[in-house]
Amino acid sequence: MLKFRSLQIEDADWITEFLNDSEAAKYWEPYPVTEHETKEWIRKKIETVTEKTIVAEVNDEPAGSVSVEPETGRCRHIAELGIFVRRKFWGKGVGNALMTEAIKLAKQLGCRKIVLDTTEGNERAIGLYKKFGFEIEAHQTDMAHFDGSWRKIYFMGLQLAPCEPKTNQKSIIQSSTQNKGFQKNRGAKISIRQLMDRDLDELHRLQNCLESTKSSNKVPPITKEETKRWYEELKLRHEGKCCFACFENEILFGYLRFSGGRPPYPNLWFEEMIVDVNGRPARAADALTEAIKGFRERYGYRRIFAHAPQTSITIKTAIENQGFKNTGAIKSYYFIDGYYVDMMFYEYP
Repeated sequence: MLKFRSLQIEDADWITEFLNDSEAAKYWEPYPVTEHETKEWIRKKIETVTEKTIVAEVNDEPAGSVSVEPETGRCRHIAELGIFVRRKFWGKGVGNALMTEAIKLAKQLGCRKIVLDTTEGNERAIGLYKKFGFEIEAHQTDMAHFDGSWRKIYFMGLQLAPCEPKTNQKSIIQSSTQNKGFQKNRGAKISIRQLMDRDLDELHRLQNCLESTKSSNKVPPITKEETKRWYEELKLRHEGKCCFACFENEILFGYLRFSGGRPPYPNLWFEEMIVDVNGRPARAADALTEAIKGFRERYGYRRIFAHAPQTSITIKTAIENQGFKNTGAIKSYYFIDGYYVDMMFYEYP
């Protein structure tokens, strides 16, 4: 008999068992993982109000779990899905049942699209996702190293409701034409450095620029408290979260927030790039991209993975000019100026 319930702290024991299963961990996270770590992970899930996690039980024994987490801001029509099934219940219909419940829940939450990621070689999971209509829309090359080989990560999407109107090519071309003049600022004297406490007012100003923040998930107004929390989340030494900022004197022209992974994910990821459209956007985007390339070389990371809305011409131009290669796009990921906009994926080298 199959039934569903909400996730509980008491689920930590069997989830820890799953996380340390050598076969499952090939496509999950490195092990060993302690039960204490799992409890912390569950607490964060339970405390995240927007995320809903369902546990499937077979004859009162936990068999697997699925979570549906709606995004916020410009991506609030998107839900991220995460699913796992204990190995002893593989091939018994648990994955199908959890996927059916997840799609139903996402629709109830008003989501128009579900996205997920999966690892190259995980054919059981990929087959399940394709069965429910998910399609591979983008990938990241050599993102993870498992069992002696580098693996791609695939990003898959399932549209639940029409994402219309879509940004048309004409509006993108017009945006590109409007940005060409900014290239004249290339010789400006700017500097790249870390953010300081004294920069919080400038940071708050930029995060409240409606036009500049269209390259991110942010939707102004952003409070000073939110800006401060964002700044205090930058913890390079402990969590691998870092930020380069672009200044002329003490004026902030843009920033690139990124994260660095540890094995089996020894890469760098863009989290957010914002450049001031009223300052020197092309020069700032170029300088920030140069900075993260230098960071990669200095500390020996394998690749840099970047993303940007298809309408963020200044940022796309900067990273393409510096050798980043496009590896697909998640369709209709953002909602900007009344249009659904694709998220473009890039990687270097």
